[in-house]
Amino acid sequence: MEQMTFGDLLSFRREQEGLTQQELAQRLGIQYQQVSAYERGLTFPRKGRLIQMCEILNTSYTELAEAKFRSQNPGLPVDVFPYEMKFKPRPIPIIGLAAAGQGLFPNLEGTAAAADDYLERPADLRDEAVYGVRVYGDSMAPIVKPGSIVIASLEASCQNGDLAVVVTEDGEAMVKVVYFKGEELQLVSTNPAYPERRLARKEVLHLHPVIYVRIGRL
Repeated sequence: MEQMTFGDLLSFRREQEGLTQQELAQRLGIQYQQVSAYERGLTFPRKGRLIQMCEILNTSYTELAEAKFRSQNPGLPVDVFPYEMKFKPRPIPIIGLAAAGQGLFPNLEGTAAAADDYLERPADLRDEAVYGVRVYGDSMAPIVKPGSIVIASLEASCQNGDLAVVVTEDGEAMVKVVYFKGEELQLVSTNPAYPERRLARKEVLHLHPVIYVRIGRL
């Protein structure tokens, strides 16, 4: 593809995904006039919003970042683009608040729109289809301490005895150790002060194994 301005590239990728300016703005959590300003080259998004755009438009950070850089610095040689050497793997969206007991959880079908922050990807984490959840409460201590962030996989299968993010049809979210008991799930806390819970499998909307725990606050 020929070099495009950032605005032209954003418009092209948006139309590729079948989105109007209004629809893209809604998913970004901004006014559609802001998207219009981006596409007309009147202003440029910050890094966090650029990352959101990559998620929504299914494009790479490098592509949008380079177009932004070149639009802000016209006339540079083709081989000049400082982001390429500095580019890091795509950060992980933090898409909700979960207590290690319970909490409101956003719709996992819209991870980009639901993301309220991003976590730098650990160097040894290769799974791309992941999201992070902030954990409050002490029901999973000492394995998951309050203030930690757990990273769960959207694609990995949850096995018996796994630590997992469990989301019910009612929107309740929990981080628990999961055991499969026939048509039920046994949800166990590692803190003995909290009793186990049982849920019918049909009540569970999402069940994603935790594959990484980051200790401490973001």
